[in-house]
Amino acid sequence: MKKLIPLLISVIIVAAIAYYFSTSVNPKATTDKAQTDFAIADTSDVGKIFIADRSGNTATLSRTPEGWTINDKYRARTDAVDILLKTFKNIYIQRPVPQEGQEQVNIVMSTGSNKVEIYDRKGDWIKTWYVGHATMDKKGTYMLLETPKGGRSEAAYIMDMRGFLGMLNTRFFTNESEWRSTEIIKYPDMNLNEIEVVYPSTPEASFKIVYNGGNDIELYEYGKNTPVPEFDTTIVKDYMLNYKLASFENYRTGLSPAAEDSVKALTPYQIIRVKDAKGQREIKIWKQAPNEGDTEDDGVTLATEDLERVYAICDDGELAVAQRFAWDKFRAPFYAFLKKPKN
Repeated sequence: MKKLIPLLISVIIVAAIAYYFSTSVNPKATTDKAQTDFAIADTSDVGKIFIADRSGNTATLSRTPEGWTINDKYRARTDAVDILLKTFKNIYIQRPVPQEGQEQVNIVMSTGSNKVEIYDRKGDWIKTWYVGHATMDKKGTYMLLETPKGGRSEAAYIMDMRGFLGMLNTRFFTNESEWRSTEIIKYPDMNLNEIEVVYPSTPEASFKIVYNGGNDIELYEYGKNTPVPEFDTTIVKDYMLNYKLASFENYRTGLSPAAEDSVKALTPYQIIRVKDAKGQREIKIWKQAPNEGDTEDDGVTLATEDLERVYAICDDGELAVAQRFAWDKFRAPFYAFLKKPKN
């Protein structure tokens, strides 16, 4: 008899589960693939993503030969777009919404969901997701699907993503500045031709590097037309590696337009010019005033500038905020590349 007890318990549990789903699962939920096929197997064919929230804000991501753009104005963040594409590919239905919760879910989604329209490279509509709020345990996200063949599903599903644990709704935002790429310098293959760094207040520290590939490097003292005959090639090459990738932090300075204009009118402490086969980029950098109470490393001396951030601008565009740890590495002076005399 004792051996039959575990088996009897298992049978009761299975029967209870079957009864729960037979009575609780929303009868409007369908197994029709046209209304449940959220995933996109080949995301390389996605050409446009339109996101709209219930407040009337929208964001349009478009694939171009040069990469993704946001609202046809700026380069879009590669990492954020990649996350969307991975979500499209790896999403799956975790479970239907129970019948007793469907009405409340629909009410919340009608006022708080984001609409995500997905188009192919030809501009044809593929499908639309209605992305709602997360489940109570934050391990699923309520969504509805609309497709050309199946129309819009009447029942929401709780969605999940393979290889990820958490809520998915935070990925579908409409703020343009959050989508905007902050990458400024990007030469992973070192396919640049010239680097010029100018320090207006200390011109003797300025320099120019001409790069012809490999070990063919020339170093110029600023304003001179003759390359330096001897310099430390290793140090110059190490410095050039900084140009593989550099980004601003964001374009939200917290300054009024008048205050931003005042910053731009000041002489920057550093100007960086990078030339490649396509042209030249110019980055200007200004120091920020220190925060109240900031001190130098000794913990006593009051700081004369912000120790964490600077203002920056690229190609006479918008003023941005940049982190010092990312941009201080570009501050090397000319004499840092010269060979030290032997004792």
